[in-house]
Formats: sequence, structure tokens, C-alpha cells
Amino acid sequence: MPSIRSRTLAAAAVVTAAVMITTTACDGKKGDDGASARPSSSTQAGKGADTGQGDGSVSVGGYKLPAGIPTDLSGAALDKWRNGGWKDYSDWASKAEDFANPYIKDFWTPEKMAAAKASIPVAQAGSTSSGSGGGATSYLPDGRVAKQTAAKVKGTYHHYAPPVGKLFFSSPEGGMVCSAAVVTDPAHPGKSNLVWTAGHCVHAGKGGGWYRNIAFVPSYNNNANLGSRQITDPRAKAVSPYGIWWADWATTSSQWMKGGAHTGNAASGYDYAVLHVKPESGGKSLQERLGSALPVWFGAPAANKVKSMKVRGYPAEAPYDGSKMYDCHGATKRFVLASNVPAQFMIGCTMNGGASGGPWFMSHNGRTYLVSNNSLSDRKTFITGPRLGENAKQVYLATSRKFN
Repeated sequence: MPSIRSRTLAAAAVVTAAVMITTTACDGKKGDDGASARPSSSTQAGKGADTGQGDGSVSVGGYKLPAGIPTDLSGAALDKWRNGGWKDYSDWASKAEDFANPYIKDFWTPEKMAAAKASIPVAQAGSTSSGSGGGATSYLPDGRVAKQTAAKVKGTYHHYAPPVGKLFFSSPEGGMVCSAAVVTDPAHPGKSNLVWTAGHCVHAGKGGGWYRNIAFVPSYNNNANLGSRQITDPRAKAVSPYGIWWADWATTSSQWMKGGAHTGNAASGYDYAVLHVKPESGGKSLQERLGSALPVWFGAPAANKVKSMKVRGYPAEAPYDGSKMYDCHGATKRFVLASNVPAQFMIGCTMNGGASGGPWFMSHNGRTYLVSNNSLSDRKTFITGPRLGENAKQVYLATSRKFN
């Protein structure tokens, strides 16, 4: 993730603290009115949800495949792609409408999963006034957060964290890992195939393009009793009890695609993405298989008003190995990237690369909602997540409507 991102240093998009911020300190007031105290419905925008939307555009995308990617994955075309054609990034597809993720049977072998990396630039929190520290700076209007050591989530994950899973993908630097969570789909109530993650887990940002071979494994290592090197069969029930799901579409913000960077900048305020996935086999939806999906709260209270937040993911950098799920919880503070970008949530947590894209969730009136995703981190003290507003809602609805 750029912080917690699981992406490659060069291709993946980023996060540094002051995090990710190569922006200067600001007053942290704009875009932080606390929003509505009630969750908006999945089809209505939350009031006061998102300021600083940049140009207001959304990367909805079309349907065509970019040149060079086989549309008929059989025979010679499939052999060419499987034998290394997907590694050709010389003409890296980057536009919204160019997303393509052809399914390759048995692509994710135990060796590839074990070798997948999670690199992130170091993020540094700025001062409570004008920012400080080497490189990027940030503004912390509520002060710093106290360090909190991430705790292991109990197995079985399907019981304690059913919507959460691990995301695998290929980049120019090799296999990478992130985290993600299943969310509800307004177009298909009770039958969602939508997965929420970070933008830097699907697209490299400015100067880069879409990652490839994106696959989601819900409740990965469900019983929490296997180390990364002990996983010899990725399709074993203990490893992928609900199967491996390939993304057949992804949507992220235009701000991330145009401005995201692995050194971190204000584009991380829009570091979110929604995938539509399909199973390797079977006809039931992801939500039906899991029996669970998180509704999304767009316009949740501002970070300085949240007293109880929970954050989860599969951190993969030392001392973690990416095989276990961890979480952190508690009150959040504001992490300001720029005056025209909504302040991010910030919480003390030691999760690092690989946890990127993992869900932030909180309860309201007896129901649990996804309100953000892991985005930035300093690898040892804190992590941040973008505040989801109207712009994020349009990213979400664009993916839902495409498969309506």
C-alpha cells in the first residue's frame, strides 16, 4: 500500500507519508465538515461527502480490449498469452476503457503466490502545523496517532472476517499482493460480484497502466495455520475455500490514473478501486458463496469524529509474510494531503505492504459498513485511508452499472 500498497516500487502507485504527500501543509479545514451522520443508501450520494474532486471526472471505461491482448483465449492465442505474452508492457494499457484481464487457468501457482511481493515507499507523518521530515510533508490537525501493533485475526476467517481476502496481480516488476473486501452491489442485491480495494492495487497511476492477472481469494488461508511457504496448493479448501475469482473489470478514479505516484501525492486522496470478479468455476455469485458482503458508507463522519474504526489486511513485509490476516482498531485522526483534497482517515497500526486495499469498517445503528481502504503507511506506526465521497460513489456505481 503505498503505504500499504502492495505494488511494485516502480510501477505501483503510491504512498509516502507526509505520506505520500509531496504536497505542502495546509489548514485541513476544507472537505472535512463531518458529512452526514447517516449512511447514504447504495444508490444515493451522501451529503457533504466529497470536496476537492479535481476535475470531477470518473473513469467509467468502455468495453473494448486494447490492441495486442487476445480476445479468443484458446489455441495459439491462449498459448501465446500463457507463455509470456502478458509480460509485454511495452505498450502498457492505461486508459479506463483499456482494462483487460484475460483469464489464464492455473496461472497463480504456489510458487508465484509465494514469490509475490509487497513494496511501499516509506511514509512520514508531518508536524501538527507546517509539516516536517525528509521529503514529503503532511498536515495533522488532530496530532499524531499512537503506535498500535496489529493483532492476528482469529481463524476461521470466514467466521470472523468473511468479506476480506487477498488480491494477487502482475506488474512489470513481477507478482504483487494487496488486500480487498467484498461489497454489496445495488444492481444485484444479495448476488454481488464486487470487490473493493485500493487504486494502486489495480493501476500504477501517472505514467503507468493497468496491472494484469488480477485475482481475488476470499478468506485466504482460512484457518490461519499455514505460512506462505507451506501453501502447496492454492486451490486447496484451506487456502481458497470459496475459490479464486478473476477480475473481468476494474474501475478507479481518474485522479489516481492521472496523478498517482509511488512517491506519494494528493492523488492518494482518490486511491480506491472497485473490481467486478468471476469465479474460475461455478455459477453462484461471490456474495452467495460467502454469505456476506459489506455495504459502503459514502460520506461517513470525518476522521476526527470517529471513535471506533477497524482496519484489516494481509501485511506481507517483515515481520509479516502475507499468509495471515491482521487488524487494528480504535479512534482515527485526520491526515491532510492538500487543501483541496478530503482529509484521509489515519490510525495507529503496524501493518505494512500487502495490507494495501484492505477494508476500513465501522458500525452504525447495528450494521457494519466499509468506509475506506488501506492506502498509505510508514510501515511501522500508522496507516491511512481515503474518505469516500461522491467521487468514490461514482466509481462504485460505474462498475455496478456496467454489469446491470
